[in-house]
Amino acid sequence: MAHRRRRGRRKRQQDESFTCLVFKVGCCVLGVGWIILQFVVLCTSNSDGGGSWSIATQSTIKKAGDSLNFPTFQLDRRKAEMDAYGITSQILARHTTTINANTSTSFHDEALRLRDQLTTLYGGENTARYLIHSGVSTFQPSTDFAIETRYDKILKKYDLQNIPIGLRHTAARLLDARNNNVPFKVSFGGYSVTAGRGNYFHQSYPFVLERLITQPMKLLGIELQVRNAAIGGVPSFPYGWCLNNFLGEDADVVSWDFSMNEAGGVADGLEAYLRHTIAMKKQPMLIVKDTSASIAGERRELLQNYVDDGTIKDPIVLSIEDAMQSFLSLSEDILPTGFHEWRKFGAPKESPGQTSHHPGVKEHELIGWLLAMHFLAALELVSFILSLEEYDGKQIPTTTNRNSLPSPIHGSAVSPNLHSLFYGHETRTFRDDGSASWKLNSVHCRTTYDPILTNKLQDIVVGGSVGEDLDIMLPKGAQMYNSGWVLDMGESEKKAKRTLERFGGLSFVDSKKAYYGIRASGPLELFVPCDGREDIAQQMLGPQLSLPASTCFRTLVVCEVNEKHVTGQECNLDTDLSFNIGGIPVERVHPINATGTQYWGRNICISIDVPAESTLSKRHQKVDEGKLDVGLSVGISVTNIGITYRSGPCSISHFVWEQAQ
Repeated sequence: MAHRRRRGRRKRQQDESFTCLVFKVGCCVLGVGWIILQFVVLCTSNSDGGGSWSIATQSTIKKAGDSLNFPTFQLDRRKAEMDAYGITSQILARHTTTINANTSTSFHDEALRLRDQLTTLYGGENTARYLIHSGVSTFQPSTDFAIETRYDKILKKYDLQNIPIGLRHTAARLLDARNNNVPFKVSFGGYSVTAGRGNYFHQSYPFVLERLITQPMKLLGIELQVRNAAIGGVPSFPYGWCLNNFLGEDADVVSWDFSMNEAGGVADGLEAYLRHTIAMKKQPMLIVKDTSASIAGERRELLQNYVDDGTIKDPIVLSIEDAMQSFLSLSEDILPTGFHEWRKFGAPKESPGQTSHHPGVKEHELIGWLLAMHFLAALELVSFILSLEEYDGKQIPTTTNRNSLPSPIHGSAVSPNLHSLFYGHETRTFRDDGSASWKLNSVHCRTTYDPILTNKLQDIVVGGSVGEDLDIMLPKGAQMYNSGWVLDMGESEKKAKRTLERFGGLSFVDSKKAYYGIRASGPLELFVPCDGREDIAQQMLGPQLSLPASTCFRTLVVCEVNEKHVTGQECNLDTDLSFNIGGIPVERVHPINATGTQYWGRNICISIDVPAESTLSKRHQKVDEGKLDVGLSVGISVTNIGITYRSGPCSISHFVWEQAQ
């Protein structure tokens, strides 16, 4: 009996083992099938019929018991093929056998590391690429230009002519820097946002870009130099007349960040600024740091027009407002680390500038990443070109005819006598499309603002000033103001500087100092050189004793510090000053009322017509007493007796002149 019971138990155990085995195998099959299905769903590109695809993120994040999927974005297929993630596969898919065997893989390893880091920070490749596509706008001409350069022909040979013209042009700039063994210079202009207010200066997005992209450039033999010359609280002009001073005459890339002062997307100021960048030595790439496309559409249309006619090749607009709407509404618990503490500033709490319109440190980091990825895509193309045996390293054209600008689209509100100073003038020559060519006259600037590289206003002050050698933060009393124009700062600027000093200065370098004067200060005397006109200098060195000032000078501009005046008795440049130009008193000056030259609704610049009777003069150079400079003597005096040291003196921060051709 016991034996039969044992046999029965063994029989049941065998039956149960077989049943369990079937059940386990079935579960495994179902589990594997489910995993495969999820993998296919997550990783397969899903065409929407409109040239878009999606790359799913890698995790499902739960909060408070509810399953919340992090967003998956539809990506434009064309953009995805040419971004920092896609361009390498586009090149290698066609040309794995053409790459020079000696090409180092170090650059590609570094590029991969950067892409992986971005992917991790922002929650997956899909999110990272969505941020790149929505945060950086590029421009493709509506009509393809004929392939002309040797560089374009190389790309065509390898079936890469479909790479956007802007990316190709930026790559050509990088190649030129490498071939000429000179640094690739990226200079940022703008105001407090770009300067990094609320954070440390080194945390601003220009230096985030520098930290990210220096090594991959170095691995391709390119030295990177980044300069942040943004100044808190300035409009786009007179800054735009002083680009060589602030950004350097040989900059490869420059930027515009004045949207807060030019609200509503108006494009007049940007167009004038753009035309002055085209007049620079290298016709640098322009980065426009702007607001949402729905607000600033007019400025984007402006850039598209200039790209369409071939005047510029590779501008970009940098704006993350639209992209961030998809993330800022989400709880931080489900956001990737790149979005954590989005509004936290990098400087100590209560540091100056920690206001709602200034980005926190994480926003600066994202902006820097977006710029880095744009340049990384261009560097991928550079790496490919360098690997080709037929690449000879010769000069690649990266500039157009700066004397053949199109007719300006905006600026109708600018007075006719100032139009050439902002936008240039029409010439008697014609462009390829038959329209009249425009050109800018030579515009020169001297300023007291920092940071500048060259041409200080102090260099052309020849009399009537005091205090240049004193610490700018020291108090300057009425007695000093009675002795001459004082190189000083306004009270509001000094207060801001003192507040910064409580936090160690936060490493900021910008400064809005100026020459300040009252009636008792007497005249501030300038000698304004006739720059680059050796023909005029030769005439003046001969028997010709004098020449009309109009031989060299067309328009003069004087600007004051853009600052808030607390007394309500502020100086007005157009009514409280007198000017002597080339020995002739000026009867009338003109306030410049134009987009980009106002601050807090106040005109900060005036224009001065050069009197017909004014003459040029000669003066020994400050640096080399043996040489003579030819130029224009200028005297500036305060005439209003009500302008005192206590009420607030007049200030001179910029002297700008347009030379006759």
